[in-house]
Amino acid sequence: MSENNELYTILRTLETYSQCDITHSFSEHDTDLLKVSYSHESKAFVVTQHDAVETYQDLSSALARLESLLDDLKSLAR
Repeated sequence: MSENNELYTILRTLETYSQCDITHSFSEHDTDLLKVSYSHESKAFVVTQHDAVETYQDLSSALARLESLLDDLKSLAR
C-alpha cells in the first residue's frame, strides 16, 4: 500500500469515528512531529505541527497538506 493510500485510510478512519476522541501522531524518537484528528463539532480535520493548528473541511485538502508536511519532514531528515 502506498503512503497516499495509508494516509487516506487514516483520515477516513478519523472521520468515520468522529464521535470518538482519536488523534493520529507522526513521531520520531518519541517526539511528536505532526498530529491529525477530526473535530465532530466543526466537521473538519485538524492538523497540528508544533504550535501551529490548521483545519481542513474536506478530506482531499487534509490529505494534500499531510502529504506536503510529511515530504518536508522527510527532506529535513536527510
